[in-house]
Amino acid sequence: MLNRTSVVAALLLVSLLPAGCTWVDLNAQAKEVTLIDAAAAGQCKLLGVADSMSADHIGVLNRKKSKVALELLTLAKNSAADMGGNAVSEVAPMEAGKQSFNVYLCPE
Repeated sequence: MLNRTSVVAALLLVSLLPAGCTWVDLNAQAKEVTLIDAAAAGQCKLLGVADSMSADHIGVLNRKKSKVALELLTLAKNSAADMGGNAVSEVAPMEAGKQSFNVYLCPE
């Protein structure tokens, strides 16, 4: 029979697993979308803005910033592909699991 400490430890371990997971998949069309800086965007046509949002915490657990940032960028690339763009540029730094990206169509 399991003791109380073992049960609590198992539940804690299971609750920590999602904190490191990434749940957003890159669409096939979005694989061609690149992240550019503001200087490179001068050669491109602005198509719009992609507002990305992902959970930065689960319950009381904070998710890794790098995982959240990757999800936000992936969401922006997916949106850019849907808009006919081939590049995105950060509008502002990530804050509370949210970030905006300008979507561009750049010459190839």
